[in-house]
Order: sequence, then structure tokens, then C-alpha cells
Amino acid sequence: MLSSGFIIGCIIYSIMAVIYLNFLSKKYLNPKPKDSIIGNKELKSDDKLIAECKDKDAINILILGGGGVRGLIPLYILSYIEKITGKKVGELFDVFAGSSTGSISVGGFAVGDENGGYKFSAQDIFDAYESNAHKIFTAPWYHQWLTMFGFFAPRYTPDGKMKVLESYFDNLTLGELKGNLLIPVYNLETQHLEIVKSWKTSKNNLQPNYLVKDLVNGASSPPMMFPPMAFSVNDKINMFIDPAVLINNPILHVLLYVKSVFPEKRINLVLIGNGSTASLKYNYKNLFSFGLYGFYQYLFNAPALSSKLYIEFIEEYVQNVQNIDRQVNFFRINSVPDVELSVSSISRKNFTQIKKFAQRMLSENMATVNKIINLL
Repeated sequence: MLSSGFIIGCIIYSIMAVIYLNFLSKKYLNPKPKDSIIGNKELKSDDKLIAECKDKDAINILILGGGGVRGLIPLYILSYIEKITGKKVGELFDVFAGSSTGSISVGGFAVGDENGGYKFSAQDIFDAYESNAHKIFTAPWYHQWLTMFGFFAPRYTPDGKMKVLESYFDNLTLGELKGNLLIPVYNLETQHLEIVKSWKTSKNNLQPNYLVKDLVNGASSPPMMFPPMAFSVNDKINMFIDPAVLINNPILHVLLYVKSVFPEKRINLVLIGNGSTASLKYNYKNLFSFGLYGFYQYLFNAPALSSKLYIEFIEEYVQNVQNIDRQVNFFRINSVPDVELSVSSISRKNFTQIKKFAQRMLSENMATVNKIINLL
């Protein structure tokens, strides 16, 4: 029989957990108005975007997908490209797109400085990545205890991540970015996937001018990892989360959006992966050999595997597009890791393995990297 002390302890813990979860809901899910910060700042028009690129023969697009702390890997590749070209990533690409952790990096690339250049290089973000990861993937001990280590609520709190994002973006709006940004998010308020751009169309533009940190925070907040943070703009409530289960790679959306703005220009698409889905496979033996257990294994892995199959289909489609449309060039850099690389572990061992894999990925894709350098 259970002792009375154990039962009383469970009751006390349950009461404390409920109180804490209600506190989290009030803290993060009550929308914070951002209109006073944004003021009358507006998005760039597509006409201005076209004018800025009128003398360019090609539009260079950089796309980074999700992968948690694996986001260090494409930064290593881009740092090498910066070293060879002598230019920051912002100077080399015209449009940046990223989902999940990729949105943090591409958002940083698009920030301008007071001299008309770009504030952050890939090397800058790479150098601070491990330190920032320790700030992002953290939560107070009581959060871990009262949520049963992420069982009752997201595992991490967003406070540390917001401090990192504020160090990059402060109160910068999308319309104030020097570079052109495209970020997918899933809006829990509207129950829609939204492709948020830093420019507006000439007709029927309904997208407001968000703070960059609010957009990127939502885009990099996967369910079960970080809670969403509600905010309002123009009396409209938004609650963004990472859309990775639906779209971990926005390559097709980027191509269609940019093609619609620049129908006559050549499009150079550069996609840099981090091995996050390259090694995923369907284990059909589990499905047929272990009954319901195998079926549950299938259901557990289905979202990630579906995302992998979607990405592979889209990449194959874009690859075929360039064979038909000579105005489209597609470059993909990725490799399959030979060891398990965690997306959230901030241990020294995991970062050592990630850096080692980044070096190998650069070496294995050097021919493609050199083509990209010559093109840029």
C-alpha cells in the first residue's frame, strides 16, 4: 500500500504543477501588443525590390532548413565561402529563406549596419553559436521539475532564446532589414501555414510589418521544445510555431515567390543542409514483425519521415525544373552523418561531433561549393 506521505507529496506536487502551468499560460499565451514599437514603419514594396535588383543578371537565393544545434553546420560552409570570396553572406545573396533554426541565421544575414553594409557575417554567427545554444536550450530547474522534464509542457522556456534574438535584431522590423527575407511559420491563431516576407505586393497585401525577433522566435519554436509566444499587430493576434512538420524546407515556396517578382531573371538557388533528415529511413521490418509495437513506431516517426519525403520530392522537382528552365540553377549541399548528431544537446561531445561532420560535409561537397563561389 502507498504511504500517506507519498500520497500527500503527489497531491502537493500536482497542485504546484497546475499553478505553474497556469503561470506559463498567462506569461506566454496572453498576447503582447507590438503596435507602439512598430509605429508607422512599413514593409518594402515589391517595386522597390525590383528596382534594387534591376542591374543584376541573376537573383541569388540562400535557403537553410531546420535542425536545432545542427544549424552550426551550414554556418561552417558559409564561413568558408566568405573566406574565399572576401565578402559577407549578405553581399553574396539577394534573398534569404530559412525554417526553424535556419531562420535565426538567415535573419542575422539580412541585418544591415550603420554604414550601409551587413552587420553579421556567417563567421560572426558561427563563433557565437555554441555560447548562444547554451542560452537557448535551457530552463530553470523548477521548470524541469514541475513539467516532469518536458512531459507536461515544452521542455525549454523561450526567455534565453529571446535574449539571443534581441542581441541580433533588437526592435528591428522586417521592413527595416537590408536583405530580403522569407520565413515560413504556422500560425496557431489562424490555423494556417504562412510564408512571411520582408516585402509587400503592390496589390492586396495583408501581411503586417512584424518585429523580426517575434517572427524568428515563432519560426524556431517547435512544439514540445518551446512554448509559443502570443503577440498582436493591428489588433490581430498571432501565435507562431515552427512549421517543420509541415515544411522543413521552403525551397518550392521561395522559387515561386521570387519567380513571380523576377520572371525574366536567372534564379540561383543554394540549399545547404545539415544531415538532419538524410539518414532517416522507413524500418518496414518493425512494422510487420512486431504488430502494434511496430505500428506505434511508424506513427512516432511518420512526421519526420513525411517531411523527409516531401523535401526529397521538392528537391527532385526543382532539379528537374533547372533541366527544363535554363533560367534556374539549383545547388544542394548535404551529407549523411556517420554518428548520431543531437538537435538539442549542448554537450561538448555533441558539438565536437557536429563540427567534425561540418568539416567532412565541406570536403565531400567541395566541387559544388567551388561552383557556387564561381557563380557568386
